[in-house]
Amino acid sequence: MFINERNEIKDDNMDRKDFLIKTLAASVTCCGASTTLLGLSLKGESHSVPDGQKPKNWIYELEEKMIKGSETPAEFKAEKGKKWIKDLMDNMESILDFPTMKNLMEACGRSCYIDAFGIAPKEKPTLEEAERYIKFFESNGYEVKKGGNKTVIIYNWGRDHQNPQGLIMSDGYCMCPLVEDGPKDLSGSFCICSSGYVKEIFERSTGRTAHVEVLDSLKRGGKDCIFKIELFEE
Repeated sequence: MFINERNEIKDDNMDRKDFLIKTLAASVTCCGASTTLLGLSLKGESHSVPDGQKPKNWIYELEEKMIKGSETPAEFKAEKGKKWIKDLMDNMESILDFPTMKNLMEACGRSCYIDAFGIAPKEKPTLEEAERYIKFFESNGYEVKKGGNKTVIIYNWGRDHQNPQGLIMSDGYCMCPLVEDGPKDLSGSFCICSSGYVKEIFERSTGRTAHVEVLDSLKRGGKDCIFKIELFEE
């Protein structure tokens, strides 16, 4: 409640739509505009007026700009989003069993990769292409072990790897832009999302079923993100 200049008690819970209507209507009246105001065309004549609420010369473009200008600032949205992610992870850990949470987070990681690079081709890599891909890691110093029907690769991003915005991991920035600098005390389970991302990379590059485990990550207090990848021959 508030008291206006006439000492009348008014309800400060005015409907936002009514406020916009009254504000813009006053602008039209005060400016004496019949066709334009601040370079904006008046389209009231061509629009229906529901319940007689809007004046004939209603400035629809100005209304849209006012509504757009009152949207929540991007910085607040980002901070709210990070807090929500932390709450989500905390709640998932307390409600879901680990296998269910792992499947869910890995599915999110797969979706992240697909959103960035598209759906995998229907045609799988040949055996030669798969072996060439694995040998690439061997020749670049990654630990690769073969035995039975399984190949194990210890893979890491590399401390100088950049996230999508160019921030460097060696400076402590996560590869995920959603949580690159926070939130504080985020559950390490969030990094299971990355195992789904890596799983999608290796499965579409080798045509084999992959099992991925996060061994270490920045969000778990490490200096790099390290994964154990098991590739199974069918």
